[in-house]
Amino acid sequence: MKHNIKYILSVCIGIALTMGLSAQTLNSSYFMEKMTKRNQLNPALKTPNGYVSFPALGNFYLGVNSNLGLGTFLYPRGNELVTFLHPSVPADDFLGKLTPNNTVELDLGLDIISFGFWAWGGQNTFNLALKSYSGAYMPKEIFQFLKTGQKETGITRYDMSNITVSTDNYVELALGHARDINDKLGVGAKVKVLVGAAHAEARIDRMDISMSQDEWFIKQAGHIQASSLLKLETDPETGEITDYDTGDFGVAGFGLGFDLGATYELIDNLTLSAALTDIGFMQWNNLTRGETDPTKEFRYTGFDNIGAEDDEEGNNPFDDKADELGDDLEALAKFYKSDSQSVTNSLRTTMRIGAEYSILDNHISFGLLSTTRFGGHRTYAEGMAAVNFRPLSALHITLNGSVSNMGSSVGAILNVCAPGFNLFFGTDYFATKYSKQFIPINHARANFCFGINFTFGKKHEI
Repeated sequence: MKHNIKYILSVCIGIALTMGLSAQTLNSSYFMEKMTKRNQLNPALKTPNGYVSFPALGNFYLGVNSNLGLGTFLYPRGNELVTFLHPSVPADDFLGKLTPNNTVELDLGLDIISFGFWAWGGQNTFNLALKSYSGAYMPKEIFQFLKTGQKETGITRYDMSNITVSTDNYVELALGHARDINDKLGVGAKVKVLVGAAHAEARIDRMDISMSQDEWFIKQAGHIQASSLLKLETDPETGEITDYDTGDFGVAGFGLGFDLGATYELIDNLTLSAALTDIGFMQWNNLTRGETDPTKEFRYTGFDNIGAEDDEEGNNPFDDKADELGDDLEALAKFYKSDSQSVTNSLRTTMRIGAEYSILDNHISFGLLSTTRFGGHRTYAEGMAAVNFRPLSALHITLNGSVSNMGSSVGAILNVCAPGFNLFFGTDYFATKYSKQFIPINHARANFCFGINFTFGKKHEI
């Protein structure tokens, strides 16, 4: 299994780095009135003017989201760093930094073509983008097994199920419309057509380990699957997957998604808003799939005949037992090609609820934003507080602080919004403690967004 997981992990990372592109934008921009991309957070949010993006630079996004950091795995001991496996690192210190589900996610993004214009009673938007989401999801038990192993007495059991490495990559075409129903209520909606580019997943569906003084027992089941970008090589007689190679780019699937949103001015200067984005599905077609043999299991009761001499034919009972042990472990880790199939996954549906109160003739406002992502392998929840400064019509700045089930952070975004031109850059998550190699120590949560757009047309009230 070690080699199979290594193969799929390398492919997933390769896909993410070479074509991992997604049309995301910063939560910090939710309350920025002239931010051209905030309709991606809530389709009811409008901008005063029409806009057109600079091709391929209208919105570039890079994000890493994790509840793990460098300080989770490395510990200072004198003038050197040691890993969590070092005997000087207490198990409780290391395991106390982990959660039941440990996550590392990578989002990379790019808008290819994007524009918006006012017509038909509201603002209309068009966006063609590349999207990618890659992640590794690991239960706490896998690290506990590595650190503590078998207890001195009794039976030690580990459940290391649902270890997953995956990547999804697709092209998204989104059409949106936002309009005011009356002077208080505004609504918006988007429809998204998705064309799959690449998908890969390696997953240990179940792994049960039982360890005692007399016996070790391991039973597991897992699978790997991939679109045509990954070609799995198999033994023609047994169907065993022996290697992988890069395949061909092509249409790997189709999907459909929707965004829905609304805003409501409750009282003067206080606006409430809510949205559901990425409601829908993605279907991956003709996936090459491999599965482990569910009947295989590993049972180890110790070595006999230690120190035994070779028999007349030169065979050694201890060596034979060691070879048998190796064969059993190898059989447990083999994947066998199964029939190609289609898989339908839900999109990463996200709910946002916001409230904004403005003062000083809207030159300053205070915002609260709740974000909950339901789709994917893990539910994500975040609360963000933002202060929005609009000292000039052509300059808007937002500072924020956030708390989530992946950690806490601070961020900022600047939007230069002079007539005819719009430039923005910023981050939601700025780590405050880094290593010398600029790696976040506590939690690897960081993102960056940058975009150049051009505005046009009559200014509208929003």
